Amino acid sequence: MKVAIIGMGPAGVSVVKTLRNHGFDDDITMFSVENNPPYSPPSLGEYLITGNEEVLFWEGKDFCEKYHVNCRAGEKIAEIIPEKKELKTENDEIIEFDYLVIATGTSLYAPVKGSDKKGISDFKTFVGTDKIKRMAEESGEKTAIIVGGGFIGVEIALSLAKIGIKSSVLNRRGWIMPRLIDIETAEYVENDLRSQGVNVMLNTEGKEFIGEKYIEGLLTTDGRELKADIYITATGVKPCIDLIKNTDIEYDTGIIVNENLQTKYPYVYACGDVAETVDLVSGEKKIHGLFPVAVNHAQTVAHNILGMQKEYEKQVNMNSLKKLSFKLIVVGKLEGEEIKYKTENVLRKIYIKDDKIMGFVLLEDISNAGVYLSLFTRRVNVSKFKDKLLSKYFYPGILMTQIL
Repeated sequence: MKVAIIGMGPAGVSVVKTLRNHGFDDDITMFSVENNPPYSPPSLGEYLITGNEEVLFWEGKDFCEKYHVNCRAGEKIAEIIPEKKELKTENDEIIEFDYLVIATGTSLYAPVKGSDKKGISDFKTFVGTDKIKRMAEESGEKTAIIVGGGFIGVEIALSLAKIGIKSSVLNRRGWIMPRLIDIETAEYVENDLRSQGVNVMLNTEGKEFIGEKYIEGLLTTDGRELKADIYITATGVKPCIDLIKNTDIEYDTGIIVNENLQTKYPYVYACGDVAETVDLVSGEKKIHGLFPVAVNHAQTVAHNILGMQKEYEKQVNMNSLKKLSFKLIVVGKLEGEEIKYKTENVLRKIYIKDDKIMGFVLLEDISNAGVYLSLFTRRVNVSKFKDKLLSKYFYPGILMTQIL
């Protein structure tokens, strides 16, 4: 039996580990456009700050040898031919498979004219991040422009600040991370960004990267020309699904899969950031771009390849920024009736609709986060005790009979 895996990130690596740990001894071949050992993209920020390669190459640089995998790093797949169970490389080599796992992950993007010019730094790859790290180590102050003030853009700005690079974050809305947090929560984040040397530019949108072939500056929609040493696009992330667009494999934002993470071809799977799966609470199909989700997906795929029927675990939207000066957890949707506790340094909000928690924000004081998450995911009716949820007298043990 031959298993082919496109992608060497956490999802692809976890498929290999699960297969091998369950006694699978047949051929496994992995492909990646990047010419380096498997690494964890979520750890790129920590690598930039600390240079710690053990965290980045979390399974070791010898992963391929250790798990007896034919790792073809730096080799790009040009075409998937699912009906023939074949892959074609960019060198026109035909690769046959019995099972295919698409674990190509996501890439950063910004709908800004000129984004295809040379000079955009890629914070989503090891090579791109390593280049930024080396620039920071050179003498002289370095500056960066980040187009996009969402979760990714803010995370990048905080990482750059830790190594002395002063960045300007452009956000077209009136507050930072508008898809994730409300304007009140954003004020805390914006103030902390500024305290760390980040220039937060609200109501500012990038229009065009200027320059002949190499980027020399960014023109904003209000006519300003901004210049920096580093330019990063981070308006959002998009699943890398170009390979399947010339096939009859179904896709929307990501690849459409069933509960076993199979595409319309039962021997072709998709997992991790590239797969659209059902949200536990909303029931909507979403991309859940979290490391634990990728691992769960991979284990699901591996079990099904081995003939051990397994469905993926449904997840919820949950984010946490770790490089702020305070703790921040955001879960679910911030809509419905708002219950709030606020001090100068603490903000705690729970949103309730139809007597159930729709989402919550915990800033600095994250006590009872696990309890709120349980109430949220189990869709518990909280009407009897909703006014006590943020009280200092709220003791979860008293409510166990209502939670379980």
